[in-house]
Amino acid sequence: MRNMKNLCVMFVITGLLVVGLLSVSHAAVLSKEDFNLYGYVNTSYVQNFNNPAGKVNQNRIFDVDSNSFRVQLAQIVLEKEGKAGGALADAAGFRIKLNFGEDAEFTGGSFGGDDVDFQEAYAQFIAPVGNGLDLRIGRMNTLIGYEVIESPYNPNFSRSWLFGFGQPFTTTGIRASYDFNDQVGLSVGVINDFAGTASDGNNTKGVESALFLSPTDWLGLTVYGYFSANEGAVGADAGRLLGGGIIDIQVTDSTEIVLEAYYANQENQFANGRNARWNGFAGYLIHDFTEKWGVRLRGEIFEDASGAFSCFGGGTKGTGKAGSCAPVAGFAGQTLWEMTYTLQYKPVPFLVTRVEFRHDQSDQKTFFQGTKAVDNQQTLALEVIYLF
Repeated sequence: MRNMKNLCVMFVITGLLVVGLLSVSHAAVLSKEDFNLYGYVNTSYVQNFNNPAGKVNQNRIFDVDSNSFRVQLAQIVLEKEGKAGGALADAAGFRIKLNFGEDAEFTGGSFGGDDVDFQEAYAQFIAPVGNGLDLRIGRMNTLIGYEVIESPYNPNFSRSWLFGFGQPFTTTGIRASYDFNDQVGLSVGVINDFAGTASDGNNTKGVESALFLSPTDWLGLTVYGYFSANEGAVGADAGRLLGGGIIDIQVTDSTEIVLEAYYANQENQFANGRNARWNGFAGYLIHDFTEKWGVRLRGEIFEDASGAFSCFGGGTKGTGKAGSCAPVAGFAGQTLWEMTYTLQYKPVPFLVTRVEFRHDQSDQKTFFQGTKAVDNQQTLALEVIYLF
């Protein structure tokens, strides 16, 4: 089985390289300017000062290995962006985003839990409606949330709990996006389920949406939401609802403030019909001293009222890896809060280095100091990203 998976991966890589070579050939139907081939490699080291006996950073998302080097992700992207107002060939597009590395196991695991994942794979067409109606079908990054899977696009190395515990990473379905003008845009998608997997165990579909507003050059507002009528662990009448928003303020050319908050509820999450509720708030301060040096600060609070999503309510001991534990009877809720301080240095434009200190706190003893359950942990991380 593993040999078959490896063959599939090699086939995909070979295909990407062949298409990439064709894209730079003047004999191809489309010119080399129509295609983009890019990606990045991301590695890290994380030191947990609690020295947990299991060598796991509890309640973390991708930075789960304590006192250890880790190959986070190597990503390859091949895409052709659809364009409005041109020939039919210009209106059609696609994106293939392939991930390798330990993070890929938690971003979807297209190859059955191996460290390989198609994060995005979709076809695109810009319909000739008004300014151009952007239609996409396949697997895509979610509309929900500020942080994303790709570390270079986030302010910090470690991910927030809002992103890791309470939001989907990707979604699979069909999406329509339309920019009414430079100030207003809207995206609506009909998708399989909240987890973003390629297949769907539910008979009904979910709906995700995002309204993008840019009233001025220095202010951006995003209002997002998700709803499904059949998402619960118990009963077909279960429903999941999530709503939130992002405020992005460009204070100066070198300083940015971002605020995000959301509220979510899942009906019939537990066998006794009990609902799950989770909500949170995060604030970011992003400042660049120069083109090379910058700091990124994040403060966050996340409430998992039933313990269904952080999976550690009531001191239950899990592995600390995202999606690795399921809710059981008797789970208690927990409230988590953290502060993250990141120093970023880019010696050259295509090389990003980060040093990050993070303090985590909980109202439950869900972390470990050696073998002892405690209510806090502190980590120091080094991250290196090479962009190509």
